[in-house]
This record gives sequence, structure tokens and C-alpha cells, in this order.
Amino acid sequence: MRSGAAMATVAVWLSLAAAVASAANTDASWWAYTHVRVVKEFSGGRMLTVHCKSKDDNMGTHWVGPKSEYEWRFRPSIFGNTLFWCHVWKGDDSQIVYDAYYAGDDKLYDRVYMDNSYWVVKDDGLYLRQFWKGIDVFFHH
Repeated sequence: MRSGAAMATVAVWLSLAAAVASAANTDASWWAYTHVRVVKEFSGGRMLTVHCKSKDDNMGTHWVGPKSEYEWRFRPSIFGNTLFWCHVWKGDDSQIVYDAYYAGDDKLYDRVYMDNSYWVVKDDGLYLRQFWKGIDVFFHH
């Protein structure tokens, strides 16, 4: 009898694991992709250099031209600890380092719309675009 209960428990756990794995391979709303964009909107012909990474993923170095953007997507950890940080250079010695996405930062998350972060580098610094309000919120010099 005991082995039958153990087998039933194992079967339930395997079914649950299969359901989670199946859902992870779809765009289920509870684990949808998060998009991060970095766009160049500063004057002059200088290129924007962008290098973003997390603890597990290095997105590499990318060069962004005028009115262009660099974008990537990912699925945040179910543990709520996903962090991506970026270094951006405006073609001179000025560098900005910031958290492009951090699931543990409620203040930052409140400024993001539908899991989309849209970072704008302008002449005077870094902004987070809030499309639903029609504004760019100043973030960093």
C-alpha cells in the first residue's frame, strides 16, 4: 500500500513538472517575454555603444546609429531576482551604468509598461520612456 501511495505521489509530481515545462515553451501570459530596448536620440554622428549583461547572460557589445535601437528579450526568473545592467557610451568618455531591468526593484518596475523597458540616451543623459503617459522620465546624467 505504501508503494502505491509513493507511486501516486511521483505521478502527480511528474504531471505537474510536465505541465510547467509545457507552459514554459509557450508565451503564456504568466511567464511572457520581457523586452528591453536602448535607443540613441542624442545629436551628432557619434555611435552609441551598448554593453548589457546579467549574472548568466552577456549580451555583447553593440553599436547603435542615429534614431536606431538595440533590443533583446528574455523570460525573467520565476524567483523574481532577474537583473540586467548596461553600460552605454556616447562616443566620448562619458559612460552611464544602470540597471536596465531588475525584478526586485518595485520603483523601477512601476515605471515600466507591460514588461517593456525603453531606455533613451539623449544629449543630457538617460531617460526611461513611458509610452502610456507620453513622457520620458529622466534617470541618469
